[in-house]
Amino acid sequence: MSGHDDVPEWAPRSSTEPGGAPHVFLGLSEPGGPPPVRAERPRPAGPAHAAARPRRRRPPGPRRIGGVLLGPLAGAVGLVLLTGAAVYAFGARSGGCSGDDVAISVAAAPDVAPAVVRAAGRFNDARHEVGGRCVSARVRATDPAAVATLLSGKGVAGVTERPDVWIPDSSLWLGLAGGGRTVLGSVATTPIVVAMPRGLAAQLRNLGAPARPSWTELLASAGTAENAPGDSVIPPRLLRLQVPDPDRSATGMGTLVLANALLERSPSGDAGFTGVVRTIREGVAVSVKAEFDAFRTGAADRYPVALAPEQAVYAYNSRRPAAPVVAVHPAEGTVYLDHPVAVLSPGKAAAARLLWRELSGTAVRDDVQRLGFRAPGGAAPGAFTPAVGLDARPPDALPAVPAAEVRRIMQSWAQLSLSIRMLSIIDVSGSMDERVAPGVTRLQSTVRTAQGGLSLLPDDSELGQWIFSTELEGTRDWRELVSVGPLNERLGSATRRQLVLSAFARIRVKPHGDTGLYDTVMAAFDYMKRTYKPEYVNSVLLWTDGRNEDPDGPSLKETLEHMRREYDPERPVQVNMLGYGRDVDVNELRQIAQVTHGDAYVADTPGQIQAIFLKAVSRRVCEPDC
Repeated sequence: MSGHDDVPEWAPRSSTEPGGAPHVFLGLSEPGGPPPVRAERPRPAGPAHAAARPRRRRPPGPRRIGGVLLGPLAGAVGLVLLTGAAVYAFGARSGGCSGDDVAISVAAAPDVAPAVVRAAGRFNDARHEVGGRCVSARVRATDPAAVATLLSGKGVAGVTERPDVWIPDSSLWLGLAGGGRTVLGSVATTPIVVAMPRGLAAQLRNLGAPARPSWTELLASAGTAENAPGDSVIPPRLLRLQVPDPDRSATGMGTLVLANALLERSPSGDAGFTGVVRTIREGVAVSVKAEFDAFRTGAADRYPVALAPEQAVYAYNSRRPAAPVVAVHPAEGTVYLDHPVAVLSPGKAAAARLLWRELSGTAVRDDVQRLGFRAPGGAAPGAFTPAVGLDARPPDALPAVPAAEVRRIMQSWAQLSLSIRMLSIIDVSGSMDERVAPGVTRLQSTVRTAQGGLSLLPDDSELGQWIFSTELEGTRDWRELVSVGPLNERLGSATRRQLVLSAFARIRVKPHGDTGLYDTVMAAFDYMKRTYKPEYVNSVLLWTDGRNEDPDGPSLKETLEHMRREYDPERPVQVNMLGYGRDVDVNELRQIAQVTHGDAYVADTPGQIQAIFLKAVSRRVCEPDC
């Protein structure tokens, strides 16, 4: 949880429930009986937690520091500290201090900030010194995405001052922020879980779903993974996956890291990751709170499930919702949000280490567990019971990911999440009728691959379909089957996606047709440049099994000259060429494609053409300098 609207209530309720044994679903007991009872709120550690004692040589009375009124209004400030809003803690000078105070500014993720504020209050009350100078801590609840943006130098997003100590909700932010820092440890952990309404969990359990289903089963049921286990009991496309925006949420970022880890050794790694990106794009939620709000509205066709921090499930259920939520731990393990304590100011490292002693103590452990976090070692709060939809047993943790890998994954997300605008062109010359497998022609294999690739494109992608040979329409070597436009746009009684699928089914080889390659690629490139849309990745994808066979058309030299002259780096249109078979001149195709920062690929079998097609589609990851 990173947004301010995801700050949990500080005073969660007890999980004690009367009654007999409830029904079991997905490894947990269905919440039953009356809702949990609110626990007594813990009080601030001491007066310095809410207000600073007056400095020496200052007259007594109310004053303001950092916009917070101190003195008689200490009680009011104490209430602010318990709300989880933007909060502060200030310290006082002890009798043995000299010189100016050493003030440590701490930016803490909003979800854990209440516990950090209480720790800073205890720290300030203890009157620590470094080199004879008083040390005080000032804490503000701050969105980790905003701090990461500031530290990376990419802009300012609500934060203008670099903190001395940063406690984001995940180490993933540290990798994105760049720069040097010292990580002292973790104040709290919470795993990313699959959150779903208890009614849905009970339904899946009745279908025979295991207590800890696999990620593959869950993603396949959400329409993300194509190769679900053959014995999966969860119906396909039953679930609608919701994920917080990976650009602003460690939970969303962690979902991408998790998907990459699960798919990197899979034969369908590229396709699988592209499918995950598509699913996330279609189900991005503005916050974890918005994910849970969707549970109340439901869906007529698919059930919403959310990837969320386990702590958010605890906070949600503590509010006594009409339909409590269950946290499911997938079998393969998950990514943990580890809330690291990072020192950003080397000159204040000694003071920060003194603060770390307080942050690593048992009092903070108790405070974070009352918020619904696990301790750094994985120990769950005593309130975690099946009755409240939470399993005290920690899920396995996937291996930590290096910072460079996090940056690569997020770059892939940034590029793959861009909508693609593509003109697909399929060769229908006579040689495409050659068999490449028993009962399968080269054209049939190509069309099947294109059909499968279409499923990877989100509805807001734009696609058009041409075919080419020679003299398909008079002297013109190409023919438009479906115009370029949004896949979800309705054209008459059907969407463009449906029209493209229908067009695939009607494509036939032109007997004795030759290959008008150069004419076609120039016409396609010019069309996509003329209709260029800057909010899309604009590209041409041409499938062919031969070399140019149009003596009346342009030469290779003329084609290359035209492409170089017309290519505009401010309006880039990338051409990728997929050659199929032994008659392809890959050097010829590559020369044309590389003028536009594209490339050419050659396959000899149906399996190879599928693999290179997925690679070609994924080339937008490295736009525009592939």
